[in-house]
Amino acid sequence: MKNIVVHAPRVTYYKGGAERYILNLLVELSKRNNKISLISYDAPRQTEWFLKFLEEFRGRIYLLKSVKMDNSFNRFINASEPKLWDEESKIFGKETKKFYEKNNFEAVICHYAVDCLHLPKNQKIYLHLHGLPNSVRKIENKALKIPDKIIAVSKYVRKGWKKLHNIKKKIYVVPNGIFLENKKYKGKRVDIIYFGRLIKIKGVNILLNSIKILNNKSIFPRTIIIGDGLEKENLIKFSKKLDLKNVSFLGKVKDKRLYSIISSSKISVFPSYKREGIMTTLLEASKHSSAIIASDSCSNKEFIVNNISGVLFEPKQYNDLSSKIERVLFDEKLREKLIKNSLETLKYFTWQRQANKIEKIYY
Repeated sequence: MKNIVVHAPRVTYYKGGAERYILNLLVELSKRNNKISLISYDAPRQTEWFLKFLEEFRGRIYLLKSVKMDNSFNRFINASEPKLWDEESKIFGKETKKFYEKNNFEAVICHYAVDCLHLPKNQKIYLHLHGLPNSVRKIENKALKIPDKIIAVSKYVRKGWKKLHNIKKKIYVVPNGIFLENKKYKGKRVDIIYFGRLIKIKGVNILLNSIKILNNKSIFPRTIIIGDGLEKENLIKFSKKLDLKNVSFLGKVKDKRLYSIISSSKISVFPSYKREGIMTTLLEASKHSSAIIASDSCSNKEFIVNNISGVLFEPKQYNDLSSKIERVLFDEKLREKLIKNSLETLKYFTWQRQANKIEKIYY
């Protein structure tokens, strides 16, 4: 099977972990199959990730111009709930009908369950699952009956979907990946960094509370928060309320600057407490030689061995997080050990390895 297409409506403009995954996987698969295609929405604004992808991808790209999606673009780009994504999937599915009538693909790859509902009935469909929903939704229950094959990004995600929807069919597990390059080890000018979306489940408020505890002990780690999202303003206000003068919010930054900040940070903290697969941000922290502290939840233990390749803390427990930060912050040998071991683990999470596994499942 060579002639396959990835059906991904929002990958041109939405900046999330699933979108990063789709683009990176496509780049790697296109190195061995130049007939692989992408169909997506020709959005008015496109991400830095997608523009870089256009330069690297060796397959075929179809961008759909859509007046209906243009009219709702401002709602879609800020979406954080499934109902809006469902609406987008429906519009995009209807408007790509002629595209599928003209092209004869051996399989269509989806990365959002509801997308499966709006594809030709006679089409072979494979679905990737990237995270967990909050609860059972009828529309997803219906959609999950359609795919011929399902791939989850972690054991945690597979277990969660199976339990929520009582799925009997096999779900393969292939974790997220990363491209490895030789990186220069930089001097550590920043103590703590969080980077990712600023939404509730990411738990950034837990990090802020833990910094306050450290401040009360006359420990003032230089802390940088990078990212955007619905909780951004609330988190800034909360930081001011706690009088955290050692915390800076940088908002969105370009990748080159982001990677520079990560590599100059002693610790990367990931306080997410539910629904997450193995996060790209976790892999990026490892790649750029920043010691990892993460909650003992979601899929984190599928990458981190506690006190070996990272340090885990009790989910939502900012007292525990503050003590773990203090320990790692003042123990340079421990940080060096964590960085060295996580880099060793990272060799098993390259896109080349993950694409090989996925290709076998597809073909």
